Amino acid sequence: MVLKAEGIILRKYELRETSYILVVFTKEFGKIKGVMKGISKPYPQFAGNFEPFAKSQVLFYRKNKSSLDLITRCEALDFFLPIRKSIERLTYANYFIELIDIVTADYDANEALYQVLVESLDMLAGTHSAKRVGRIFELKFLGALGLSPQLDVCARCGSEVKEASLFSVNQGGLLCRGCAGNGNREIEISLGSVKFMRKIQSSSIEKTVHVKVSREVGVQTEKVLRNFLHYHINRPVKSLKFLAGLEKSGIV
Repeated sequence: MVLKAEGIILRKYELRETSYILVVFTKEFGKIKGVMKGISKPYPQFAGNFEPFAKSQVLFYRKNKSSLDLITRCEALDFFLPIRKSIERLTYANYFIELIDIVTADYDANEALYQVLVESLDMLAGTHSAKRVGRIFELKFLGALGLSPQLDVCARCGSEVKEASLFSVNQGGLLCRGCAGNGNREIEISLGSVKFMRKIQSSSIEKTVHVKVSREVGVQTEKVLRNFLHYHINRPVKSLKFLAGLEKSGIV
């Protein structure tokens, strides 16, 4: 039976001169891996269809006795062209799909996570700050995985947190002053950063783009979220290393 899905291309590999292996995170089925055969070269009319983070419609046969399905059609719905014209936005897009690829298993559908990816790419293709879109994606990504940091009450004692405090990577959220200082993975966090993160958690992605933050809040939020993500993923993310190199060189 032919299956139809909408998805974002995560990776592609050349298998033979006229065949590709595509890894696609789909709305309906989760992550699928399949072979697409019979692609003649040169293929300018299909060039964008197989590129990473293109939003595409795929037709495929699921092959139970093989780790690879057979993809018979892959037609791009959105190339997110503005992203591809900026090295910073391109790197963030690669960061998004790399995280998705790391945390997802084959045929484990998560429509909420798919929507977070698509809406974040839509934002990244606009005029909004790439860094801010990155923070929004990270928080919504964690939420779709059931890993949202605890930002309303102390993650250790449950008391309300109303002031600048510490964020515990191990405990998964804020610590009140009474509970702080007992761990080695605690990060200083201002009330402004907490409010920003709370706003993102409670708002739709569409509304988050209007949330204004200072540079200090952005830097602090990035540190907290990157540490929290690393704790849960526990493996290097190649695109982050490349992004750090761009920032160090002053390119972004």
